Amino acid sequence: MTTIRDVRNAVRPLIERRDDLFSMGRFVFIKPVRHILRGVHFESRRDPKIFGSRLSVQSLVPALPEFRLGWGERFFPTDQEGRALDSGWDARNPKIVAQMLDTAEVVLAQLHGIDTLDDYHSYLSGLQVPWIASPTIELSEVMNHAMKGEFASACEKLESSDRSLKHLNTLTPRFHKALQAEDRAEVAQILHDWEAATVKTYKIGKFWERTPFPLELR
Repeated sequence: MTTIRDVRNAVRPLIERRDDLFSMGRFVFIKPVRHILRGVHFESRRDPKIFGSRLSVQSLVPALPEFRLGWGERFFPTDQEGRALDSGWDARNPKIVAQMLDTAEVVLAQLHGIDTLDDYHSYLSGLQVPWIASPTIELSEVMNHAMKGEFASACEKLESSDRSLKHLNTLTPRFHKALQAEDRAEVAQILHDWEAATVKTYKIGKFWERTPFPLELR
């Protein structure tokens, strides 16, 4: 399989020509990072010289204790007639690697449009199985309401999803109680703590801008 070093070497020309991008592991992300990670992930394949590629969009909350691929569809090289080739990107072929970077640049430009929490939820809601699953949408709804200070709606969504409630209670038991109490300061603090934890997991601290949530601006 391709290595992280292979990815880093392959994407270097893209990083050098775009000052709004950075590479981390198998990812290329848009900077600065605020509430949402937006980028592409270069996957390994069985063939040691082939890259796979997919969009990778992920909220920083709730906290992620380990790497996730993020949400998004795969994208592929194309032949001269524009037909997708699911064989992947051949790292040995400079023309194919150049096409990979050009394609990545195009899809990354599209991800710039995911700027707000509502944009993120709309993006997730527009994905289809197998790229997304209903529990992810449910959790996104809870987070979206919570980050905007819509506590009653956040509680309603959370309490209607056993899976989301169990997950968040495992992470931070006081979060549900803070929502019920409509404790704006406590909810905001938990959200910031979750973001910081995810940033630490991905080792992207120097690219992260701690930003107020909408609930703090009211």
